[in-house]
Amino acid sequence: MFKYIFSLFLFVATLLHAYESEDRLKVVIAGKVAKYIVSQEKTSANFIITVYKNPYGKLFEEVYKDKKIKSKPVLIKYIDTINDLQESDILYIPKVGANELLDILQKVKKRDILTISDTRGFAKKGGIIQLYFVSQKLKLKINPHRASLQNMKIKPTLLRIATVVKDNEV
Repeated sequence: MFKYIFSLFLFVATLLHAYESEDRLKVVIAGKVAKYIVSQEKTSANFIITVYKNPYGKLFEEVYKDKKIKSKPVLIKYIDTINDLQESDILYIPKVGANELLDILQKVKKRDILTISDTRGFAKKGGIIQLYFVSQKLKLKINPHRASLQNMKIKPTLLRIATVVKDNEV
């Protein structure tokens, strides 16, 4: 019986570690892709990452503490409603429902904000960068057309390692 419980504990601990590692990788990649995005320089003294309905606890602060993106200190902001979105360089949207996602994307459509999410179908629905895992490897789907509509250009280096998609609205 003890052997069974111990084995179950190890299995659950391994799964939790795998999910924690995936979350950390998503958070790290959110900032790393920014160097491959060319957009108009914003006047803010900070590089602002806004996290919508934060499911990661303090992970964003841990990863970006004392870090710079595009030579600017990173500032993490959290919002619970898209109406609270202010100036931002990146909007990270965790998994959300289809209707909520469409509402968010509609509200950021004309703003120069890099949208990143791990929501299924994100890039095809009008998001810019979608993160997903295949065989425990992080993959990217990128919608360069949507980026261009938001005054951003994605460097070919990033496009070469991603799956390029078009959104359903195009």
